[in-house]
Amino acid sequence: MAAFFVPRRWCNNEQVASKQLFRFLVFQLLTSAAANLLIAEQASAKHARVELLSRQDAIAIGSDLQLGIHFALEPGWHIYWINSGDSGQPPSFKWQLPPGFTSGEIQWPRPERMQSNALLADYGYHDDVLLIVPVSTQQSIAPNAGPSAHFTVEAKWLICREVCLPDHAQLQMSLPISGKAIGENPSSAKLFAHTEALLPKPVPRSWKVSARSRKDDFAMTITAGKRIAKAQFFPLYPGEIDNPAPQKLQASATGVTMVLKKSDLLVKPITVLRGVLVLPGGEAYRIEAPVRQSLQ
Repeated sequence: MAAFFVPRRWCNNEQVASKQLFRFLVFQLLTSAAANLLIAEQASAKHARVELLSRQDAIAIGSDLQLGIHFALEPGWHIYWINSGDSGQPPSFKWQLPPGFTSGEIQWPRPERMQSNALLADYGYHDDVLLIVPVSTQQSIAPNAGPSAHFTVEAKWLICREVCLPDHAQLQMSLPISGKAIGENPSSAKLFAHTEALLPKPVPRSWKVSARSRKDDFAMTITAGKRIAKAQFFPLYPGEIDNPAPQKLQASATGVTMVLKKSDLLVKPITVLRGVLVLPGGEAYRIEAPVRQSLQ
C-alpha cells in the first residue's frame, strides 16, 4: 500500500554520475557492435532491476515487433497498474524509435489488489512484471538505415512499500535488421509468453454484461452460462468505484451480479463501466458494461 502520492512531475531528470558513465559505455558498445548482435541495457534502480527486452532476435521489415520493460522488484515493493487505485502512479514510457517504426499502447497484465487498511486500496504488481509494447514497422526501410536499428526508451515509475520513491531510467537496445524469417530470442521468449497469458482477454461472445446505476452503487450483472461464485473487478478509470469497499457478489446458476460501491469522486453519470474481471485461477477478461440508470 502506498503511503502517499508522488506526482509524476517530482520524477526529475537528474542522473547520478555512475549512471551517466554506464550509459556512455553502453552507447559506445552499441555503436561498435556487430550487425548480428542483440544488445539490451539493464539498469539497477531503487529496489528494482529494470531492463528493456525484445521477444524477437531480429527485425523483419513489415512485421510487428514486441518490446517490453521488465521490472524485477525486491520483496515487499510494488509498482502500479494503469489505474493505480487510491494512490501511486502507473509507469510511463517515452520512446525514441528509428524512422518507420511506431510504438503502440502498453499491454497491462491483470493487476493485484493491494489493501492494508479499510480506507485505501491500490492496484499493481509485486515481484516482477513485464509491460509489453507492440512496435510496428513499415514495409520498407530507408536505404541509409544500416544493418541494425537502435531503440531508446525513457521509463518513469513510482515504486512503493511503506513509502513511495519516484525513479527513472533510460534504456537502450540494438536489433539487427534481417531480410529473412526471424526467430524468438531464447533468453526472453518464455517471459513474453508467460506475460501474454496474464493479459485480460475479451469476454466470450456467449456472455452478456450490463450494469445498473443505483443511488450509491453499480449492480453489474454477468451472464456466463455458468455459476460464478468468486470474482474481483478492477475499474479501468479512477474515481468511478470506491476502491477499498468490499465487492458484494450475488452468484446465480448462470453467472453473478457484483455490487460495486460508487466513489465519492463520481460527480456525473457514466454510460459504460470498463475494467478487468479476474476469476479464480487468474482468468482475466476485459469488461465493458453498458450502464442503465435506475429510476429513483
